[in-house]
Amino acid sequence: MDKYLKELESYIELNSKNKSKEYASVQKFHYTVPSLRAFIKQKVFSFQEHDAELQLAIWDFIWNNTSYFESMSLSIYPFQHKSLSKNEFEKIINWVDKCSCWEHSDDLSKIYAQVLEENPNWILPYYKKWNKSENLWKRRQSIVGLLEYASKRKKVLPFEELISFIQPLLKDDAYYVQKGIGWTLREIYNIYPKETLDFIEKNTLDISSIAYSAATEKINKETKQKLNVLRKESRKK
Repeated sequence: MDKYLKELESYIELNSKNKSKEYASVQKFHYTVPSLRAFIKQKVFSFQEHDAELQLAIWDFIWNNTSYFESMSLSIYPFQHKSLSKNEFEKIINWVDKCSCWEHSDDLSKIYAQVLEENPNWILPYYKKWNKSENLWKRRQSIVGLLEYASKRKKVLPFEELISFIQPLLKDDAYYVQKGIGWTLREIYNIYPKETLDFIEKNTLDISSIAYSAATEKINKETKQKLNVLRKESRKK
């Protein structure tokens, strides 16, 4: 496995126009996302010719052992926008343990949200556990991974089940969890507008400014103005 890790990291080093800099506990060369995705599409790594099971084992090893941001991103891309086998899921569900930045968190959300849609019984127990985790990226994943983007989802959980993951985290002190709350409320609104507006109104004092800004960005101007007034009046009491 080490040889494949060295192959990938050497390729990143040789083709980078920038020196690496420390970022979120790893080294980042600042490649663009399209350029990284092109490496996967063009199959520039020798191990991409192996069967799916061995490739999964290699990507899992790379994710868990690399010190490069780009290596971790490359590990995720082959598993996005596809239905995972149970074996793939059981490997990739643990990748959140090494997550240390919003980019990898959101990239994993693309995978996890599709798993939730297709096999909710596989992943919901993890979300329920992560929602109470001390790891902020697990807490964020337990909400952003519910939908990622609502427009991609053909099937979603009932409103009450979705919001049950949001409610316990409203007063969370982690910035990226609050951003995740805002993101997810915005996406829930796209599916359940009335119920989401009711929730925002009832919890206006508990929704942080960080979450509120993201949650209301797609709401029409007139409704948003009413919410803003309600929010200001509630804070005066």
